[in-house]
Amino acid sequence: MSLLIHYSFLLLRSLRWYLPPTLTLVLIFLMVLLITRLLFFCRSGSRLPLPPGPRGLPLFGFLPFLGRDFHLTLTSLARNYGPIYQIFLGGKRVVVLNDPHIVRQAFRQHVFSGRPDTELTKLLQGYGIINSSGALWREQRAFVHCVMRQFGAKNIGPGKVALENKVKEQVKEFLSGISDLDGAPCSLRPAIARAVSNVVGSLLMSVTYSKEDPRFTRLLELIEEGFRLLTLAVPVNFIPMLRYAPGGNYAYHKIKENRQESAAYFQEVAEEHKRTLDPSKLRDFVDAYLVQLQESQDENKESFFSEMQLLQVMGDIFSAGLETVTSTLEWAILFLVRNPEVQKRVQGELDAVVGRHRLPTLSDQRDLPYTEATILEVLRRANVIALGNAHATLEDTELAGYHIPKDTHVLPNLWAIHMDPELWSSPEAFKPERFLLDGKISKPNFFMPFSVGRRVCLGDVLTKMELFLFITGLLHRFHLGVPEGEELPSVEGKVFISLTAKPFNVCALPRDKSLVLV
Repeated sequence: MSLLIHYSFLLLRSLRWYLPPTLTLVLIFLMVLLITRLLFFCRSGSRLPLPPGPRGLPLFGFLPFLGRDFHLTLTSLARNYGPIYQIFLGGKRVVVLNDPHIVRQAFRQHVFSGRPDTELTKLLQGYGIINSSGALWREQRAFVHCVMRQFGAKNIGPGKVALENKVKEQVKEFLSGISDLDGAPCSLRPAIARAVSNVVGSLLMSVTYSKEDPRFTRLLELIEEGFRLLTLAVPVNFIPMLRYAPGGNYAYHKIKENRQESAAYFQEVAEEHKRTLDPSKLRDFVDAYLVQLQESQDENKESFFSEMQLLQVMGDIFSAGLETVTSTLEWAILFLVRNPEVQKRVQGELDAVVGRHRLPTLSDQRDLPYTEATILEVLRRANVIALGNAHATLEDTELAGYHIPKDTHVLPNLWAIHMDPELWSSPEAFKPERFLLDGKISKPNFFMPFSVGRRVCLGDVLTKMELFLFITGLLHRFHLGVPEGEELPSVEGKVFISLTAKPFNVCALPRDKSLVLV
């Protein structure tokens, strides 16, 4: 191999006098790529085979064949190559996991806890919580987990009642806004987004937004555009030279600009918190972070706490918390509209347990098994994060009888798992009963909407709290239906980084106009 590399570069040196500079650069790039591919195959001393997979094109790998609905493409490949296979996207090896047992086996191990080093993650400069890894990720994740527990966003913690009250305030405001529509057809996504942003904004930085607030409008635009641009810029992750192609150049640099603009907004919030900080009365996550940052500086401890890290964590928590919950609630409305018998049964259970003169609370949840099963079925069927966040191997390892080299991207195909007919009867159908056993909630271990293992979603408890309170409040107060003359909304979503419902209108008709809720 070393001789091949040596003579290849000697050949290029001799040809460079006869070839145009641009062509020489292209040849050098192609040679480096091919040598890298050969090294991928040859460097392992393992006797285990590499995972099977389809062949791709030189330079591009399988990238041109992914299509827009890449979760469906990857699921179809599993039918041919099995529950674990590999593809090359550009020069990067990507191993796709389509089996829940293999996903659990992998993600409980430290060796699979890395994040891929890509062109887009380099924009983050190693900061944040979602796309970071190593010692920074371990320290910051432990801190975020501790603060979320303190403020009630975990199953235990002194702030859970206070957090529930914050969510209930937004539920009431959300329902009031829908009531003002008086049953007129509308898209509920903007109202959902504002309510959800106020929940995560109050927990994160004690900020809530009105409909007219230009800061909210702009921040929402930045986040939604960011999800779209990240999808467009995916090829840049695997073929860095595409940064200089027109489409890749626009997406890459627009993402960079948007990140700077959102960071400037979060910087303003952080500066205001510094001016008004009282360490004895922590208001939110930003306060807690600033206190910890100051302690680390005072004690001269080696740590990753910094103002830049704070800004990226704020962006991670706000964008992830806003997009996933908003899209899941929108999917919930879509499936309830398409399945009026489910809607009616949930309302009957709510009326029997909660009554008609107050909104549901978390304490009602244990007595509402069919309602809870409906929410679980929304999470399964919607698959908002159809492909879980990519992991990366920290060193050579093995999985399910295959050799997995260091720096391999490892992708959990949650869509394939949640839509597997061998695991779920009629997976395309919306059937809450699949989560009930003898009238009680039963969740199989192959149900993993928040992923699993060391990098399981930190916001799972808050998300489930929001879903329960918003969905039960909505169905307690309104009948949801399709506007007259319009077709049922499509179950085929739009694929960005998340899987969102295509735009649709709904009519929310009050169940009892004279009802006074407390």
